Amino acid sequence: MHLQPISNTTPNFQANHLRSVKVLSGALQAKQDVIDIYSINKSDKDVIQKLLNKIDMKDRRDGFAVKEKNTVNNAIRLVLNRALGLSNDKDGGVYLAIKNNKKVAGVLDYTISEAPLLKNLVAWRGSNQEAVRANLFSEFLKNVNDANQKVEWHDRVDVFAYAEPESKGNKWLKESGFRAPAQEKIVRERLELDANLIPSSIHEKDTISPDVRIVPDIKKENVELKDLQI
Repeated sequence: MHLQPISNTTPNFQANHLRSVKVLSGALQAKQDVIDIYSINKSDKDVIQKLLNKIDMKDRRDGFAVKEKNTVNNAIRLVLNRALGLSNDKDGGVYLAIKNNKKVAGVLDYTISEAPLLKNLVAWRGSNQEAVRANLFSEFLKNVNDANQKVEWHDRVDVFAYAEPESKGNKWLKESGFRAPAQEKIVRERLELDANLIPSSIHEKDTISPDVRIVPDIKKENVELKDLQI
């Protein structure tokens, strides 16, 4: 798989565009998909409501999911409903990964109180899972790191997440730099990513293949996604 940045296009969606990535795969890397990462909130309620109505039309699976609910569909529903309550990014955020301007391929949400807490990170099968998961996560960490760079070192915050101890999602987070203190037997393990390790974790996810080159600051305007699928 080969990822490349892509240039801006002008297709009208109110969500805030964060990054675009071109995914090349198949024989001679002839197949090309584009993944866009957006942040959404209650101003995108029309799109969100349409997606909520479509969730149960398909049974989605993700073995590496970090999720609060027992199924991927229920986790997606929870994330989209949280977006309906967001007015800005001061209290947290919800990200969508959209494939080829047509299909939602993954979701991420987080909250902010004393520190950022990753709540759900889901990328389902059949939608460039590795690239979707890595870019959702990297964009989330970039947002945290940008805020950290604006304050003194002693005020910089770590990132936290909860995951089932033996799950693949837990393993993925630990491979991404998260660590857990020694604990008794628990249902969900509290993981922490040190603020000093955030830049290296971003770099790792932005270079998931030797030829990865991502430009996360590409901005799209007036993107229209009339019949978005999920």
